[in-house]
Amino acid sequence: MSSGRPNPILKTSLPSIHAATAASGPSNSAPNHRASPSNPLQMSQQQQPLPSSIANRTDVDPRHLAIALHHANQIQAQKDTEVLILDRILRLVELPSSRSADPASPSPDDVREFKSALVPFQPADYDNLIEERNIEGLCGYGLCPRERRKEDGRGSFRITWGAKGSGRGGRGREMDIVPKEKLEMWCSNECAERAMYIRVQLAEEPVWERRADDARGKHLVLLEEARAKEGKGKMRDPVSIRDVAGQLDSMHLEKLQGPGDMADDIARLSVRDESRSRELAMERGDVHPALYTGRVNIQVQENDNPRGPARAPQMRPGDEKGGSIEGYVPHEN
Repeated sequence: MSSGRPNPILKTSLPSIHAATAASGPSNSAPNHRASPSNPLQMSQQQQPLPSSIANRTDVDPRHLAIALHHANQIQAQKDTEVLILDRILRLVELPSSRSADPASPSPDDVREFKSALVPFQPADYDNLIEERNIEGLCGYGLCPRERRKEDGRGSFRITWGAKGSGRGGRGREMDIVPKEKLEMWCSNECAERAMYIRVQLAEEPVWERRADDARGKHLVLLEEARAKEGKGKMRDPVSIRDVAGQLDSMHLEKLQGPGDMADDIARLSVRDESRSRELAMERGDVHPALYTGRVNIQVQENDNPRGPARAPQMRPGDEKGGSIEGYVPHEN
């Protein structure tokens, strides 16, 4: 395990982006971890003005310029968010602040910094954080100062045994076959469960696509905090690797659609969907009324079918033989 601050160049799947930012200002990237905006959604709202050489041109449609500027600001917001996430990964590798901290009861300052840093994260970004901590020899849980496990011997899988009475019917012990690399990501099964509990609370959408009122990923809860609210902090049985691996499947943040829900959604479809039209206009960047000049007002109407609903095809005489092929009727031998 390396001492001091980690190498500013990430070793995961995001080195190219960070290398470009480090080349432009390597001396200022590390000290500015706390100077980053607390709310990443504010970066997408910072509009950059058009250059004077383009804004003063008379042969350019102002509506096209406004749309181009809107998309350019979106792309810039994505780049700023990616740089922000990379800087926060580097900072979270150093947590907790004390090497004698207890992951079951971390300090309030570390918890506050840990939660605020994870707001713009997606599950993939959280996986990169776990991998970076493992490269440094640390447990993948961001509030654990211990070193990760290192399994001896060869082989890609390990057999683990649960607590006494964890088997089927409350008899014997539960046996798990776990990949070796999954065991080596954590210092213990408890830290693995703590890390996965945080992961399932992160929003799947990138931060630049989230709505301002989207609360997913903003109010993270630690596993110990959730158990304290339920009164199960000291009544919980020892966890197993199978429980940890099954959390991603058993915990759903959104309601799954059933077979009948899709039919109901199709029945509610309409050509005149004002809400969807507003979302499409916002995506295109043409929500300003000044951009409506020169457009053709198109009214789409659904045709009425005077014959009523369509009927299923019926058998006609001769169809049982297959009909004709380009006018030729096959004969049975």
